[in-house]
Amino acid sequence: MAKIKISSPPGVVGLLFLIAGIVGVVLQFVDHYLVSFQSSVYGEPYDLIFFILSIAAMAFMGILLLVSLAGCPKALWIVFVFLGLACILFAPIFISVQIGTFYYVENVWYQLLPMDFIGFWLAGGGALVALIFGFIMPTEE
Repeated sequence: MAKIKISSPPGVVGLLFLIAGIVGVVLQFVDHYLVSFQSSVYGEPYDLIFFILSIAAMAFMGILLLVSLAGCPKALWIVFVFLGLACILFAPIFISVQIGTFYYVENVWYQLLPMDFIGFWLAGGGALVALIFGFIMPTEE
């Protein structure tokens, strides 16, 4: 299988956005999901699900970062970034369906938990842009 060229301009930009996504997931995990898991904010099964999905997002994107530095297939990049993005987006979408509003768009959530707010947009945006750049990264022949 052809490996992606991380040294190419789209590869470097994709890698930087992947790192931004990982930083955002860590911020979101530390500021929101770890605290809500410890204090049972959403109820016992949901807190555990959100906690595990946040760890899974960090694992998918962290493993991809390590593997991509050694060279990884393009399909692996796309699948792992997509799975990380899915783990990032599951909890906010699930909660939005329950309460009827997407709380990461409201200014009130930024005032309550600013690092979670910044972490979500950094993680979601970083993973989405890394996914887009994954499609346009050149491969080694």
